[in-house]
Amino acid sequence: MRVGFVVGEFPLLSETFVVDQMAGLLARGFDVEVVCDKTKGDDRIDRQTEPMATLLAKTQHWWRWAAGISEFVRRLPPRLRYKASTALDMVFARRLNRCDVIVAHFGQNGERAAALKKWKALKPPVITIFHGADVAIPSRQAVLATQYAGLIKQGTLNLPVNDFFRRLLLEAGASPASTTVHHMGIDSREISYRWESWEGTQLIVTTVCRLVEKKGVEFALRALAALTASHPQIDWRYDIIGDGPLRMDLEKLAVELGLTGRVTFLGSLPHMEVKRRLRMAHLFLLPSITATNGDMEGIPVALMEAMAAGLIAVSTYHSGIPELIEDQETGLLAPERDVSALAGKLAWVAEHPKECERIALAARRKVEEDFNADVLNERFAQIVAQLAAPASAHEPAKHIGMAEVLADPSTTGGLLLSD
Repeated sequence: MRVGFVVGEFPLLSETFVVDQMAGLLARGFDVEVVCDKTKGDDRIDRQTEPMATLLAKTQHWWRWAAGISEFVRRLPPRLRYKASTALDMVFARRLNRCDVIVAHFGQNGERAAALKKWKALKPPVITIFHGADVAIPSRQAVLATQYAGLIKQGTLNLPVNDFFRRLLLEAGASPASTTVHHMGIDSREISYRWESWEGTQLIVTTVCRLVEKKGVEFALRALAALTASHPQIDWRYDIIGDGPLRMDLEKLAVELGLTGRVTFLGSLPHMEVKRRLRMAHLFLLPSITATNGDMEGIPVALMEAMAAGLIAVSTYHSGIPELIEDQETGLLAPERDVSALAGKLAWVAEHPKECERIALAARRKVEEDFNADVLNERFAQIVAQLAAPASAHEPAKHIGMAEVLADPSTTGGLLLSD
């Protein structure tokens, strides 16, 4: 059974969840093809190891030998650009039509596939996975329904990564029967759990993220400054791992807040060094916010990894994060942009290490039970196989609802697909 993945740039270190899902299908005997806009990808990725070597051998640019004109098409006026790119997509749709199912990561790629369905140039059913900005930004701009009009009509399954995005898609006109939550997950077996109390020692706080607005690092710094003012007796250190366009502004803010010497910007680090730093830390801080342009998180994988490792996660009531963290049960949550509330959560953690051990254990169980990548990949494989059945039997593709897909007994029993 052949599955065609439609993505943007491939491969990207920031989109390991895409590769993990592809690897999950490969491990279950599926053939995987990748069609993307940019094939250069991220230079930090090892292309020689599996499954990357196999995936890259089956990766092609959408327009293959015509890829050289993509920059020219991108500079065309919007309406002409749409017509030209759709025409080129139709010319090169043959590769995708060899597949039994198309999986599009991010809404814009699903809409692109839906345009081919509209013109009857694409035969396989289309599953679209929505991750974050692809839902949140058009929703903020009140164009979600128009931007995905083709996908809402022609798509087979819409799989947002959290319930917040599912509600936005339903409001935009997506069918409830074909729109359900499918979480991304992690392999917690690769992350050893380690609890270490900070009682009588320095509290080590860390953040691992790209330094962009929606990660809320500004509010992490402001909350730690407030913590120092209200609880000067608490000894803490804050390590920020990652880089991005806001780094210089954040470094300047840390100086202005008087945090020099307690906050360290470590930049991007090799994966093994990130793991070592996390093993040293006690608290993982990610106070995510809705960005000015409407961009939002899905459910950050970094939070899942920190919780699996035994760190106390402190975050915000933002997007799908409450589906992962329940306040005072599996972590701590504060309202977005609320510096005082966030500082209060940090103070509570600092002063209650014994109570936090219970939270850390519950957090590990939460990740193992509800964000288990292997279980999620198994359920996804079953869904793909069920949708591929009509195509494999040369039956016409149709709009299939989740109720029909899950009616097969083989796809039931502990599904982590919450409707």
